[in-house]
Order: sequence, then structure tokens, then C-alpha cells
Amino acid sequence: MKKTIIFMWLILAFTCNLQAQDSVNNFSSENNKIIWQKVFETNLDFNQLTDKIKESGILEKIEIGENKILGQSKPIEADFKGAGYSEMSTPMYIARSFFDGFVMIEGKDGKYRVTFKNIMLTQKYNDGLSKEGEKTTIETFGLKSGKNEFKGAFTKSPSKILDYTFTKSFDFKSLDKNDNW
Repeated sequence: MKKTIIFMWLILAFTCNLQAQDSVNNFSSENNKIIWQKVFETNLDFNQLTDKIKESGILEKIEIGENKILGQSKPIEADFKGAGYSEMSTPMYIARSFFDGFVMIEGKDGKYRVTFKNIMLTQKYNDGLSKEGEKTTIETFGLKSGKNEFKGAFTKSPSKILDYTFTKSFDFKSLDKNDNW
């Protein structure tokens, strides 16, 4: 009986561990592609949210549909310092790259959901490993080769830094207008 309970506990622990890898720091993996998705609370209606997104300058090639905003993100620099890391403790591919990709923002009452996919890394400058402007998919660093499974290293500081950076980039607060100019 005791062996059966231990065996069942091990199966449960293993199953929970596998499910935990499906999503980490708002990143998930679908069809061998990494997607970052997060829901934000807001007091803005959809028109105000649309205006705020346009004002932010984070997106280009913006298309607006019914409660949906689509666009390509402009290059985003990882804020490893804001996330609590130094440049030396940040993986090189994070510190030396800009990030961009396809963004879909869907609005509902009191909230909106950002989906960031087709994320590309663009090398900031020449170094011994790559050339300035060289592009690489995030899957190269984040997923095990040919699998829909995160690399262990990605689930640590890289996903935390990028989650912090993307959250900061796509968190559109209420409209604060300064009329004293």
C-alpha cells in the first residue's frame, strides 16, 4: 500500500512538472513557436486604449478591428536592469538584442489581452559571434530542437527579463494628460 501511494505521488509530481513547462512567465509554446501572452486590467474604453497604443509608438503597421488591434512591434530593448539583473548575469542573446514581432491586442470590459508572437531577436552590434542586424527567432534560444518544450535555461532569467520588459512595454495606463505646457 505504501509503495502504491509513493508511486501515485511520483506520477502526480511528474505530471504537474510537465504541465508547468507548458507555460512560464507568460510564455507558452504552441506548434514549436513561443508566444508571450498577458492580460492587463484597465479603466480605458477601447477607443481610449487604441489612442494610448498609438501614442506609445510601440506598434507600426497598425490595423484596428472590432475590439482588436494588430501591428508589428518596433524593436524593444530588454530591460534586464529593471528586472533586477546585471549585464554580466544576463545571457548574451538577451543583452545584445532588440526584440520585435507580431502583436495582437484584444479588448474586453475592464481588461485587454496582449499576444506577442513571431518574436525575432536582432543583434545590436557586431561581435565575435554575430553581425549587427542579424536576425534569429526566439525559438532558437527558448525551445529544445524540434520539440514543443522549453529549454531549462530559458525558463530562468531570460523568460523573467523578457516578461518584465514586455509587461512594461504593453502596460497602457490611464490617459494622463498634462495640460500645463
